[in-house]
Amino acid sequence: MMKILFCLLLAWVPSNANQYQNPIAPSSPDPWMQYYNGFYYLIATSWGSSVGIRKASTLDGLKSVDNTSVYSFDGHSLWAPEIHLVDGKWYLFYSACASDTDPANWGCHRNHVAESASDDPMGPYTFKADLIDPNDENMELDPSYIFINGEQYLMGSYNINGLANLFIRPMANPYTPTGAKRMLSTPTYDWEKEGETINEGPEPLYHDGRIFVVYSASSCSGANYKLGLLEFVGTDPLDSTHWQKYPTPLFQRSEENHVYGPGHNGFFKSPDGTEDWLVYHANDVNTEGCTMARSSRAQKFTWSDDGIPVFGIPEATGVTYESPSGEN
Repeated sequence: MMKILFCLLLAWVPSNANQYQNPIAPSSPDPWMQYYNGFYYLIATSWGSSVGIRKASTLDGLKSVDNTSVYSFDGHSLWAPEIHLVDGKWYLFYSACASDTDPANWGCHRNHVAESASDDPMGPYTFKADLIDPNDENMELDPSYIFINGEQYLMGSYNINGLANLFIRPMANPYTPTGAKRMLSTPTYDWEKEGETINEGPEPLYHDGRIFVVYSASSCSGANYKLGLLEFVGTDPLDSTHWQKYPTPLFQRSEENHVYGPGHNGFFKSPDGTEDWLVYHANDVNTEGCTMARSSRAQKFTWSDDGIPVFGIPEATGVTYESPSGEN
């Protein structure tokens, strides 16, 4: 009798304890994730005029919590928000359009930054600065922040002559540029030109003293949206020749797992700090395109013997995996 009761108790334990399944959040393209002080914080594109954050103590718990609005602005078409902790405060970087611009014209997007009231990722946030290059009227989007040799830089994407390129710009702090943007990368390989000729969504990745930028390539409206890799190999971050572009994609569609257009990623550490994790969006079918149908997914990644990130293939949805190490 006791043995039967014990087995029944084991069977009652929730199946998602220390486990998760993808997707971790629906309708959440361009995701950015942080694990901070016992909680995961997930932020993503909304196409609206406010920024919401999902907060949960477990990775799997993110799918069952609502977005909490932490910031609103006078404008529309919010894209690619990210939060970065700098000097004890969180800074919210985002792309959006001014209120008097046409939502159908994506070229209205420009980069901006808001500042938190404290070290709480949930804010509240207040507008801090526009991050628009006065010498360039072209569309700018996908702002992110990187530290190189003790200096701070803004990264992003901009359109010129029909190409979407990556840029890097020197900063004194998250809201004060100290110079004009410089090109970081332009599409050169065939796999960066599927559907459209695009480099966008640059994200910093640090490992063993090396500095990488993972970026998205090709059109987000197609199934072949994917991730590429740059590495800083010189002395001047503002000189594109001091960056090495790797010749093959880092992460791309999986027909076997029915994952299409994986891209626009972020990175986070496991709760105990021992594992590296990737967060990204993707579609379940190859016809959903660049819409709010894209969901956020997460998976652990490793490093090659040569010190290069190894993302593997996108995990299938509905499959149970082990949660990040140290998760309660």
